Amino acid sequence: MQISVEAHAKLNLTLDITGLRPDGYHLLDMLVQSLDLADTVTLSPNTSGAISLRTNERRLPEDEGNIAWRAAALFYEKAGKKCEGLKISIKKRIPLAAGLGGGSADGAAVLLGLNRLEGLPFTKDQLEDMALELGADVPLCLTGGTLEAEGIGGILSPLPDLPRCWFVLAKPGEKVSTGEMYRKYDALPAARHPDTQAAIGAVCGGDLEELGRHMYNVFEAVWQDENIRAVKEILRQAGALGSTLSGSGPTVFGLFDDKEKAGRAVSALKAADYAPFICEPADAGCEIED
Repeated sequence: MQISVEAHAKLNLTLDITGLRPDGYHLLDMLVQSLDLADTVTLSPNTSGAISLRTNERRLPEDEGNIAWRAAALFYEKAGKKCEGLKISIKKRIPLAAGLGGGSADGAAVLLGLNRLEGLPFTKDQLEDMALELGADVPLCLTGGTLEAEGIGGILSPLPDLPRCWFVLAKPGEKVSTGEMYRKYDALPAARHPDTQAAIGAVCGGDLEELGRHMYNVFEAVWQDENIRAVKEILRQAGALGSTLSGSGPTVFGLFDDKEKAGRAVSALKAADYAPFICEPADAGCEIED
């Protein structure tokens, strides 16, 4: 028996840093949206006695350096049983190191898929607790849809689905490590903060225009990058209701309530030698394929 799970990318419609814990973890408040852009994670039990992992992306590790491998190991540890053998195959579609949660989504997909294969030994809450041990974005990638994520990522509040809309994304640079981005943020003398509660109110009211006005990510102040500013300007001129970074960057995205405008943004970004793609909201983070 094998099982395949769609592992959806995510966008941070807002991202705010609200504090710092004594252990050094930053406290966050984020409005997050899953996308129809997804990796496919396939789990195949076998009798090898070991976890193996293969992916179509050569730049990714295929051992314990991959969060999907660690997710499987953690699952069996929490279940109190030895892995008799498992092959993990990942078909990557989510861009690497882009702030879109691709690795976290793959790890979440392994937890969800193994739970089904093993007869549902864990509840949803238990899986979310396990996911948080793997990384701050893993619980929100497991649950997905439209939600608020707080704390270090483990406090999740589901929200209504967005009205029909489109997101145009472009990755205009190379990622800087998340740890380095936090250090740079901490060194800023002052920072603008998003009004995440106002953005949530817009979501609950189905008001995309108001949501666009409140989209902001505090890491924008850290980047100060000409390419990021250029992408935001192209999106604005094409009619985006708002634009910001996802995660710690460098992916920039714009929100559109009109598919034709979104298409014009894609064309303009291509003409400027960026590599854009267009996505729609998804109502789940990880989904088991029938």
